[in-house]
Amino acid sequence: MKKIVVWFVKLFSTVVVVLMAFAFTLAMVGRMFQSEETRITHQNTVAVVEVTSEIRDTSEVLDRLYELADNKDIQGIVVRVDSPGGAVGPSQELYTAIKKIKDKKPVVVSMGSIAASGGLYLSLAANKIFCQPGTLTGSIGVIMQSPNFSSIADKVGFTMTTVKSGKLKDVGNPFRPVSAEDQAFLQGVVMNIYSQFVDAVVEGRSIPREEVLKFADGRIIPGSVAKELKLVDEFGDVHDAARAVFALKNRPLAEGEQPHLIYPGKKFSKLKELFGVVEQIGERLSTSSKVKFLVDF
Repeated sequence: MKKIVVWFVKLFSTVVVVLMAFAFTLAMVGRMFQSEETRITHQNTVAVVEVTSEIRDTSEVLDRLYELADNKDIQGIVVRVDSPGGAVGPSQELYTAIKKIKDKKPVVVSMGSIAASGGLYLSLAANKIFCQPGTLTGSIGVIMQSPNFSSIADKVGFTMTTVKSGKLKDVGNPFRPVSAEDQAFLQGVVMNIYSQFVDAVVEGRSIPREEVLKFADGRIIPGSVAKELKLVDEFGDVHDAARAVFALKNRPLAEGEQPHLIYPGKKFSKLKELFGVVEQIGERLSTSSKVKFLVDF
């Protein structure tokens, strides 16, 4: 009987400890998900939204931008860009979102080590752009790539049967040679998107089109040169970009007065780290008969 009592006491103690640990874990996770904006008490609060690595899936960043745009406690947004570019559509999504949001409150871009191609494209919509002299930006251009295995298939005797509704439906088919018509069609698509990029530079930076075309050949441009070309406004870091928010609101911060920066997206990265979640990058090249084109800035 004594052993049974001791066993129940130990079991009860264990359950209590487990429940306490579980409650503590829930509380910590809850704090991670708790909106930082609801804890804002500083009147000079600026939110920093980070756009890093390749630009592919922008859903989280877009949600965050629109939430911050409607938050009256946030004085402005700094978009911290550290990206070599990425897919055309997602880059344009961010560009369009920033254009809309800056009508509600200032949006300032702070470029990191690199903000090229799609990273530059989305930056063009901001009220102001900051970078460092050594920041790599530019790379104004479009690239489309698709593998071609037709010569290999011929050598090994492999054939792919294709049934299509139109002559251009299988443009980029990796199991047949690229025809002159294919090449001309794809070149037209690339140049159409390239023209959209140039238009964004002209509109966003008020640079004459003929001047933009002089350096819009895909070259990377260091920040020191970008400032001369008027692709960026000032040299500075995230804090300088945040201070510019208040200057744009016509109530510049006094000397020595600092903006209060929050990073709303950090809670997501912490949660992913806690549970060891690793994001997988989808396979970019398809070897099937239906080719997935990569059209990137």
